[in-house]
Amino acid sequence: MRDNRPTNDRIYVVIPVLNRWHQTRTCLQHLKSSTKKIFNIIIVDHGSTDDTTQALRDFYPEVMHIRADSSLWWAGATNIGLREAFKHGAEWIILLNNDCYVKPDTLTKLLSHAEHHPGAIIAPVQQHQNEGATSIVRAASCFLAGYPTVVLPWHARHVGEPRALRTRLIIGGRGVLIPRTVFDAIGMFDEARMPHYGADHDFYLRCRKRGVPLYVAADAMVELDCSHTTLATRLGSLTMRQFRETLTQRRSHRNLHDLATLFRLHYPIPGMWWVGVGLNLARYTLIYLAARSLRLFATRGN
Repeated sequence: MRDNRPTNDRIYVVIPVLNRWHQTRTCLQHLKSSTKKIFNIIIVDHGSTDDTTQALRDFYPEVMHIRADSSLWWAGATNIGLREAFKHGAEWIILLNNDCYVKPDTLTKLLSHAEHHPGAIIAPVQQHQNEGATSIVRAASCFLAGYPTVVLPWHARHVGEPRALRTRLIIGGRGVLIPRTVFDAIGMFDEARMPHYGADHDFYLRCRKRGVPLYVAADAMVELDCSHTTLATRLGSLTMRQFRETLTQRRSHRNLHDLATLFRLHYPIPGMWWVGVGLNLARYTLIYLAARSLRLFATRGN
């Protein structure tokens, strides 16, 4: 029988990167300051053209560095890291993006909760680095209504409490702890159909359908550096041309190709996936128009 207690040699942090060495360096510095001193780090570099390769050799030779093809996106690069980790006997995976910075006790707290919730996925609280405001503690969604994501602000009062809160939605690979048993049962990220955005949502939705418990550790924190996020997160500053581009560019989390694929796979009414896409697009357009109008009014007022 597999022993699922999180021991040091079986914990692997998987980080896909593409350029932005300054963020990767900060991410690694935070990991090295962790109170959990022994774990393994795999960086999958899928096409960096900056200082990433040489800097990793010079300053972090202990980090496992995999050079991958530049045609890979987030899902494919993450899967390469997962396969490498499993080849080395990993039983626990921590997914981390290079623009996410853990606190010193984040890994320790996540692993502590994992011992009390075997077989569960456990995410940290997400906080915007520059704003200092809690971004996500618990969140909710309704796929039938076009998958609106609603952050539940009243749960912010639980931040710092030594407890894991059950949640229906986990967003992204921002310090999320996943046991290998989940990947054995669910599979990895769908890099063929959703190479970048949508793959994480698809994975967690598959987990939900199979009854995998999802938690947020209220006493574990990860900071988000949002200085290079997709344009679709800064709606008020977009021109109409840029808004249209968010619907077509693969690096936008609002691109219609991946959105339609996600709804085809998971919309609860068979054959009606286009309704969900339409509701999602309508809500996004209305939010953009409102944000754009408010920005124009504010500009004129000044």
